[in-house]
Amino acid sequence: MTSSNSMSLSDWASEIGVPRQTVQRWHRAPAGEALKKAYTPLSPLKSVAQAMGVEVPEADEARYPRAVYVAYCQAVGIMDEYGEVVPEIKERFEQRKRGPWLPVKPTLDPGPGRRRRYYKNHTAELTGLTENTIKTYMNASPGQHSFPLPDGHDEMSRPYYFLETIKTYRPMSERRARMRPAEGADETAAAPAEDA
Repeated sequence: MTSSNSMSLSDWASEIGVPRQTVQRWHRAPAGEALKKAYTPLSPLKSVAQAMGVEVPEADEARYPRAVYVAYCQAVGIMDEYGEVVPEIKERFEQRKRGPWLPVKPTLDPGPGRRRRYYKNHTAELTGLTENTIKTYMNASPGQHSFPLPDGHDEMSRPYYFLETIKTYRPMSERRARMRPAEGADETAAAPAEDA
């Protein structure tokens, strides 16, 4: 990695229009409660660099290749697949909104293959299940439900699925739809037995 290919935290904050403190959080390793979750043992930027197979010199800790910053922003939903800041996220930055948020569209995993990550909002849209139902399954203990556990947690500790995992939801959501009473039907009538 040459110095001309690396950017400081301030450089990147300025390029995408976020406070430097925000980018500093991406550079710092998680502490306290976040460490107990063990989702991201390294700092978010270092975990992305590791997934990409990019070495970040110890002597130059606060500088990363531009590609690492872009991959991080694409992985968490700040940038789209073309490297442009997502308008809705740009608006959040401009309005200095705080609190949890989910990516507008599926994001790109920084690892090999750059598979798409689907969050609860995308999973609900693809399966016809509600976001609350998806959230329940995402937070369930292994074996508690017949639905699969999330494929991973992103650099902001948010659970996600890959498309091949979501496909297993479809037959279940179709069964649920068949079991719902038709509009205008007597809701007190017994629901049909679920498919075996």
